[in-house]
Amino acid sequence: AKEPKINIKIDVINATFQPVKIGNPNGLQITYLKDNKTRNIFVYHESGKEVVDWFNAIRSVQFHYLKVAFPIASDNEV
Repeated sequence: AKEPKINIKIDVINATFQPVKIGNPNGLQITYLKDNKTRNIFVYHESGKEVVDWFNAIRSVQFHYLKVAFPIASDNEV
């Protein structure tokens, strides 16, 4: 398919490491809201660095989004 199955807004997404729940030491759970319901995407990779890079990318984009949304807030407040 050339179209994504879903577009998730960055302000409703959360990422957590979940190796036990996923059954893989490099597991990541991505949680988001859709139609007022919590949905999950579980991803893993054979490389732990790859999963950490995904996690850091998500958190970095969220931080940037909040800095733009609240420009006078300090980094600690964001």
